[in-house]
Amino acid sequence: MSFFKALKVSAFFLLGSIALSACSGEDGKDGVSGADGKDAPEVNIDSLASALREEITGSLWDTLYAEPYVDTVYNILFDNAFASSWMDSVREALIDSLKSADFDSLYEKLYDSVYYDIYSKNVVRHLDGWVWSYREEINAAFADQYALMYKDFKNNGEPYPVPVSIKARNQCDVKKESCRWNKVLLKAWIPGFTDTASVTGIVNPGEEIILGPTFDFDNASLAEITVPEKTQIQLRGYALENDKEILFYSESKPVTINPIQVYGSELIGIKNYSWYHAVWVTPNMDSITTIHKELEKILPGGQVKAYQLYGDDPDLITSSARLVQAVYNVLKDKGINYVNNTSAASIGQKIKYPVEVLRTTQANCIEGVNLFASILESLGMHTLIVTIPGHAFLGWYTNEEKTNFNFLETTMAWGKNAASFSEAYEAGMNEFTEQKESGNFESGKSEIISITEARQFGIMPNDIP
Repeated sequence: MSFFKALKVSAFFLLGSIALSACSGEDGKDGVSGADGKDAPEVNIDSLASALREEITGSLWDTLYAEPYVDTVYNILFDNAFASSWMDSVREALIDSLKSADFDSLYEKLYDSVYYDIYSKNVVRHLDGWVWSYREEINAAFADQYALMYKDFKNNGEPYPVPVSIKARNQCDVKKESCRWNKVLLKAWIPGFTDTASVTGIVNPGEEIILGPTFDFDNASLAEITVPEKTQIQLRGYALENDKEILFYSESKPVTINPIQVYGSELIGIKNYSWYHAVWVTPNMDSITTIHKELEKILPGGQVKAYQLYGDDPDLITSSARLVQAVYNVLKDKGINYVNNTSAASIGQKIKYPVEVLRTTQANCIEGVNLFASILESLGMHTLIVTIPGHAFLGWYTNEEKTNFNFLETTMAWGKNAASFSEAYEAGMNEFTEQKESGNFESGKSEIISITEARQFGIMPNDIP
């Protein structure tokens, strides 16, 4: 028999016995309308609960959870509680009211007032928690990617959820006392930046579990940050018992949120870390898709199409280059200038998003590549970002099978003295050849990032207002 079932049975039996043996006071003097009890008032739960609490002291708090002690506890309660807590007339009135009481309702009310308190103390005595994983600095650019980024990340062989997690422990000793498992709930939030995230788990006696919630960040709030923002992560741990949340752990941890434009460092060992650069490639922004209409004006037949032949083009290599050339010429006419970004007071590189490049008409090498890649991806092309020491340039697959690729030096589209597409194309191909022949791709100094593979891996664009 469970603890709470035992409590309920005992309560029914003992309260029922009192009701049957009690006598009514004189009509109108004891708070009872009639001797038959038909119009008896409701039981004063607060008074009854208060009396019960007075009797549950010392060792009773520690022993009440154990089933063998239930009868003993109730004998003590009913031997002493009523006699010491009320004057006779009040006691008589309460007992008379019990005659007509709905014991199911009475039990629920008493549980809410007394039994819940008793069980809560026992649960809190057995459960504890502490922070297990924790990032003191959150890179807003990756905030919505953390669940994927750290999905299989281990620390000392155990999961290491980011940005925060706790360990919950059930300290009940099965060798010394009656123990049971506990269902626990962790709630966590960053005021002003996330909703309340939650995660549940089961912790058995003598064991620990790791609870790491997945945060849903408000990108509009993140986008407003221009310098690192200091705030707090709030953590609350609860035991879930009989539809109740029993608080056993509460803590807050300081955290700094870096602007969403910052490409900041993460923990070493993240799988495909460089792929997360794809969050800056944003093909669905309105300012990106409106460029399609400008492309229609300069492409054969007014058609914007990827991996399809244009007119008399001999092959897809030529038609793909034609489409990239159209994008190049449209962007060259935007009057964008090459400018290095200023610091965002954070550790890491500040990178404007394509929509910001179009607004400010300023871009450095990686920002220009992201803008080109965003437009081409919006057209259905498979794009590449080539990173080399201190620089980046654009690549694209010339067919849907991704068996051949070409390259472009995008910085040559900027400024008053912008180069022709053929010159930028030749420069990009030469840069790739140089990196390949020097062995930089094999050594890892340089890398080709496929945006298509990043999307298939689960890395999505950031939503920038």
